[in-house]
Amino acid sequence: MVGPSSVQGSSSSGSRGSDRLLWDCATVGRVLEMNRVSARARLETELGRDLTRVLLLTLREAEPSTPHEEQLWRAAQGDAA
Repeated sequence: MVGPSSVQGSSSSGSRGSDRLLWDCATVGRVLEMNRVSARARLETELGRDLTRVLLLTLREAEPSTPHEEQLWRAAQGDAA
């Protein structure tokens, strides 16, 4: 990806500003798109399905004490997205 500082030539200040704005919007768009994918799916992409399952299973306590821990447990069991 070409960054805003790599815009070359004798473009005007307005043109450079427009290039920067477009680059910033594209960056925000990529970040928002990444956040639409579940954490489990992102982990599976990076670590693989088996390692993700093991990781999620080891993060939980014997009995979940918070809603977040309950969610992690269910995700490790494959019941949550």
